[in-house]
Amino acid sequence: MKSSIKTLQGINSLHDVRTYTGAVRKSAKPALPTTAILELYMRRNEKDRIMSELQRLKKRKTQLQTRFQDVEKEMTKLLEQATKTAVEIRGSQQVEGKEGNPVQEGKKRGKMVLGY
Repeated sequence: MKSSIKTLQGINSLHDVRTYTGAVRKSAKPALPTTAILELYMRRNEKDRIMSELQRLKKRKTQLQTRFQDVEKEMTKLLEQATKTAVEIRGSQQVEGKEGNPVQEGKKRGKMVLGY
């Protein structure tokens, strides 16, 4: 038995709706000499609409690429800043301890007393 639950990819949206441009030809009206002119007019309008949509998409793609590059630059800058801050906090001279814990040279660890 097939499941009746549709996923989001299986649901049609507004972009899936196709207009039928040949509806004038299928109508019961007889073919007149002016029908070709009307069809040319309709196709030109559709072509103009598609061309303007392509231009908008190119502009949007350029905007997204620019923003993507800006975000990468910001991430690099923040990573450098965080690294610099971490070095300042931990100190510039660190060596690895026996267990891999960073220990500052020349300083001994003191006992830590916890009060209750």
